[in-house]
Amino acid sequence: MSAADLARLAAHGTTLVTCPRSNVRTGAGVPPVAEFYRSGVRVAIGTDSLASAPDLNMFAELAELRRLAPEVPASQLLDSATRQGARALGFEADYGTIEPGKRARLLAVTVPDAVDDVEEYLVSGIQPEQIRWLDVGLS
Repeated sequence: MSAADLARLAAHGTTLVTCPRSNVRTGAGVPPVAEFYRSGVRVAIGTDSLASAPDLNMFAELAELRRLAPEVPASQLLDSATRQGARALGFEADYGTIEPGKRARLLAVTVPDAVDDVEEYLVSGIQPEQIRWLDVGLS
């Protein structure tokens, strides 16, 4: 996408969904992730499908984004994986953030004691054994 294309998407409030591991595997190339964020377009993260990605692990996708765009703050990447994803799907009224009145599908991630920056840790490559779903019954 050109800078003009990205500016047009941003001006119209469009959400761009990127699936970088799938892009590479299908031959579409490496997405210019940092340019997406610099343009001001809303960015959401997807995993595509098992036909073009090795798994559907959103944390693996985040780690790939971190590798491709180390200058993008971890908080922005996490926002793309949560709030912007819900917005792109039209679910922002119910999902994407933790706040009163919204539904919750929460998970817990085991974080080593020595970690000072939890956001950066979460985009660095969480392994499936570090994750568990919480059954909190929130809605």
